[in-house]
Amino acid sequence: MPMPSTDHVPRISLSDEAYARIETAILDGALAPTERLRDQDLVDWLGISRTPIRHALDRLAEHGLVEMQRNRYTRVAPFDIAGVRGALEVAGDLWSGAVRRGLPLWHGDDVDSLIESFGLMEATEDDLPTFVRIFEHLVTACVRLEGNPARLRALANVIPHVHRLARMVTVAGTMDSDRLRRFVDDVNAAIRERDAPAAADHIDHYIARLAAAMSTS
Repeated sequence: MPMPSTDHVPRISLSDEAYARIETAILDGALAPTERLRDQDLVDWLGISRTPIRHALDRLAEHGLVEMQRNRYTRVAPFDIAGVRGALEVAGDLWSGAVRRGLPLWHGDDVDSLIESFGLMEATEDDLPTFVRIFEHLVTACVRLEGNPARLRALANVIPHVHRLARMVTVAGTMDSDRLRRFVDDVNAAIRERDAPAAADHIDHYIARLAAAMSTS
């Protein structure tokens, strides 16, 4: 009998599946910093054979989430406050750069969506995990709108480290409601005016304050 086409069904490789599931476990804290990652334990947990798991671990090591010493150990990378701060600064540079170059060309609907997302950031109050999630959304949305593949690839390398911010550190003053409100009001006003340099400067200044305020929890 004729079978329906499955060409439209997205496919994910076993290596990609292993990567995504291990990365999620690292980022949400289920796999703690310095925890050993043994092949057989991962095979039993994921239900995936060793070879794609090793490929996934190699990629996670390239992105700094896993440490490997051949024939000695594979483990979750220790939490590195300086590394997270650096990732935040790079993500901020990518964000402001995308806004500086792309904002004048973005469609009205895209601009309205960004302004709405900034409003959600303002409402996070003391909820740091939600703040980080909205931060990631805004940075990724702006970089995708600009459409620079190199910038998007660079962002993919640093966002996982920024995500660790939500669980591992306290950012003194990050959730200061007055400061956050001023940032959102200022950047939204610049976006409405399509004033790309001003919007990018507001982003740069706010990220600089966050990076300077970071401390271990």
